[in-house]
Amino acid sequence: MTPVARRYALALYEEARARNEGEAVDDGMIALGETLDASRDLRSVLASPVVSRTKKAAVVARLFGDRLPKLVTSLMLLLIKKEREDLAVEVVAAYRALHDKRAGIVEARVRTARPLTADEAESLRKALETRTGSGVRLRLAVEPALIGGLVVRLGDRVYDGSLRHQLGLLREQLVTRAQIAN
Repeated sequence: MTPVARRYALALYEEARARNEGEAVDDGMIALGETLDASRDLRSVLASPVVSRTKKAAVVARLFGDRLPKLVTSLMLLLIKKEREDLAVEVVAAYRALHDKRAGIVEARVRTARPLTADEAESLRKALETRTGSGVRLRLAVEPALIGGLVVRLGDRVYDGSLRHQLGLLREQLVTRAQIAN
């Protein structure tokens, strides 16, 4: 994340709090991030030097004008005006990171061999909250190659409880024992 993206995110965060619109802007930034993640075409339009600023502003106003809080739409229009629209994804990420830090929330990236049920996901979230002492937001992904179990990444820490990992450890132990026996 660039310092510029962090400055835009901080300015939006503080302005939203000053106007008592924090929760609405938080939700709006989540929606904006999801839209940018889902639409390669939108990201391409925003990053394109061929598309005029006027057209980019019109696209943003049409897409988000009545769907997102005014502060979020205004931020996007400001990024376009200042020729920084290519930072939109970074600004969203910086905003989410700032919000999470101030709210005491950590993100847990969880990879499982099969999709978790809602009850399993909730149980995992609660267990991770107990372990970290913080609120936890789960980001779930299915990776059948794990065979079974799950892998959890919390910041820099990785907890690998996958069957693939356990089988790898067992294989290493068997090889080591076979070498010692010879």
